[in-house]
Amino acid sequence: MFHLIFPRYSRSTLVQPLVFTLSAVFFLVFDAAQLISGQQSASILRVIFSLTLIVLFVAAGWLQVCEYVFLVCYFVFNLFNLIDGFEMVSFALSILMIFWLIRSWIVPAVLVFVLDGVIATAVSLTPGLEAFSSVLTTVLVLAIGLVLRWQNGHRVLAEQEKERTHRAASDNRKELARQLHDTTAKDLAHVAVLAQDMAARHPELSSELSPIVAAATEASRRIRPMILSIDAAASDVPLSKVVDQVMQMLKTRHIELDIVLPDDLDCVVTRQQQLTGALAIRECGSNMLKYAPADSEAHLVIDIDGESGVLTISLSNEIASVPAAPDMSSGYGLANLGAKIRAEGGSMEVSDLGNQWLTYITIPSNSQDEYRSGSLRRSDSVKEQADD
Repeated sequence: MFHLIFPRYSRSTLVQPLVFTLSAVFFLVFDAAQLISGQQSASILRVIFSLTLIVLFVAAGWLQVCEYVFLVCYFVFNLFNLIDGFEMVSFALSILMIFWLIRSWIVPAVLVFVLDGVIATAVSLTPGLEAFSSVLTTVLVLAIGLVLRWQNGHRVLAEQEKERTHRAASDNRKELARQLHDTTAKDLAHVAVLAQDMAARHPELSSELSPIVAAATEASRRIRPMILSIDAAASDVPLSKVVDQVMQMLKTRHIELDIVLPDDLDCVVTRQQQLTGALAIRECGSNMLKYAPADSEAHLVIDIDGESGVLTISLSNEIASVPAAPDMSSGYGLANLGAKIRAEGGSMEVSDLGNQWLTYITIPSNSQDEYRSGSLRRSDSVKEQADD
């Protein structure tokens, strides 16, 4: 029942503390001026009680529990005429009720005004005039509070709509980047690689296939900045699905990918491990497509440490004597990939064993100092492959 009358509310700004503090300063200055000018007189006790209410009013701007303490003291002091002569203090109640109305605490605000009107009328020497004044004050405060509540509601809705629009635009950009990266860019690489393979098997068609390779390579170069500008790295595709995509991609050149990975991989990795791991597997898979010979075998081993949560990715493939498509690139590159992984606290090592290319990657579940020492090691003989 309490939550039906007092809906949940939390302060998200400093508006209420600021308004309450400035109002309290104004009340003090106005009442002090009244006392100094002799327009009103009051006992020491009434001054103390009025100052107590003002202090509680300021505290109510910061702590919600002080709002209720302020109300109890205000009604008790009014009931025993302990703040008579300090009329400005009564405006504190109206200001507090305006904020209650903005929160949609309409029923509690009306009940407070009814109680205040009953007490003020009961202790007043002119009950009729006091009742009229209470009704007028209640109507004015309700009108102001409800108007501000309506305006605040529209502002909140506008902010929520803006946030939804921004999130939708961001999701669309990420999805577009993913589609370009996973379909168009990869398809262009496939066209160039398959055309060169066909030219190698049928030299008499080399002159006809060369323009196809050149056109695919140029298209890849043009689309690369677009992919990078809309964050091609951002993707929420499960790692197991990314592995399957890379496997299917390599099959276009009859490269068999031998895979070893945990059954619950997608359930145990963090989102950041998923994003970075997907980027690493795609990039290394693209390099396999370009640098591994057709009809060869590649290996991918993914594991995650049960205690530290570190994700490890090991890849190996043969190196062809002549790359299938040396001018093709996915736009990210092993050098940039290594820098990204190290920035996240992981490590990346690449090695050339003559006819075998090895890549070993570790990605922590979160940024930890012990993983910040990871580095990308490249020999001069494999610099061209790493730069692609």
